[in-house]
Amino acid sequence: MSENLEIIKIITDYFSGEISEINQQILDEWLKIPANKKEFKVYAKANYLYTIQPNYKELVKPKDIGLFNRNYMMIAAVMLLLISVGFIWKFNTQSISTPSADHISVAINGDYKTFNASKNVQFLSDEKEVQLAKYENGTLRMLNNTGSSNLTINVPNGKNLKVLLIDGTQILLNAGTQIAFESDFVKSNSRKVNLKGQAFFEVAKDAAHPFYVETEQFTTKVLGTKFNISSYKTESEAFVNLVEGKIEVSGKLIAAKKILVPGQKINFGPEVKTLMVEKATPKQDMDWLNKEISFEDNTTDEVLSKIERVYGLQIIRNQLEANDFHFSGTYKIENLDQITNTLQILLNCKIQRDGSKLILISKN
Repeated sequence: MSENLEIIKIITDYFSGEISEINQQILDEWLKIPANKKEFKVYAKANYLYTIQPNYKELVKPKDIGLFNRNYMMIAAVMLLLISVGFIWKFNTQSISTPSADHISVAINGDYKTFNASKNVQFLSDEKEVQLAKYENGTLRMLNNTGSSNLTINVPNGKNLKVLLIDGTQILLNAGTQIAFESDFVKSNSRKVNLKGQAFFEVAKDAAHPFYVETEQFTTKVLGTKFNISSYKTESEAFVNLVEGKIEVSGKLIAAKKILVPGQKINFGPEVKTLMVEKATPKQDMDWLNKEISFEDNTTDEVLSKIERVYGLQIIRNQLEANDFHFSGTYKIENLDQITNTLQILLNCKIQRDGSKLILISKN
């Protein structure tokens, strides 16, 4: 079934009084676009002899019209609706072979689709035109469906994304993060997602379906809780810290499973010989949730890498051979100038902004 026929079916169900709750929501969102509402009025009048009031749910039956005029209007309305729906729905997303470096994108079985930041509401559909998700105002809401697809959500540098899973779990994805899962993951005995990057989870409780977050270094098992995981390839350490509830952490480097309670964390890194449960540092670990950028004894490369990820910038070292240093400090996200001023002193360089690039020029 095409997207055009799908919206027509939803409208048909609406007028017959058989529309489902989820389709009612889809219709409400679709009608927020003035062009759609206009075609809806024409289509309704031609097919159902109704006049649509300013609130489309208030219907007034008009006087009878001739059969010829009725058929003519019906054909015209269908053509207009197909054209408008096809244009608006078809170009909600654009297919690409790799994740976008500038926009939120989602791979369906390996085929990436990019969301257009200029559009308010967009729907994500698979090759069978099954709707999998709705994207609106920085939030990607997964939809209940009968399809089964492998999904990979990619958040580029400089962006964040809120994801609402069909089980009620909320996930906040930090910049430079990927998360992958099955579209029907609740149907199995457990709920599993794979994470590369950083995310904050608020997992919906479901004792019959434990929630697993898999990273390259470790796996976290949850029954219902709030926690933060960071697992970037560009950073030497990965960690998980617990805010609420209880989690179980396992992995190749863990001899025995570790149980964390709120306020605790586990670090994974090349210099970590024995994994120990320790006190969490939420101000540093979850700085991005407070719209801050925090450094804690980070090296030059770690600091520059984090700046690139958070701000979506490319840092160019123009003949700069900086001595390595360890840097600590916390800044508001909007205070990039304060960070660059500090770096200019520490690295003995001049930093110039050129669009999406930061150029570090040695003073020597």
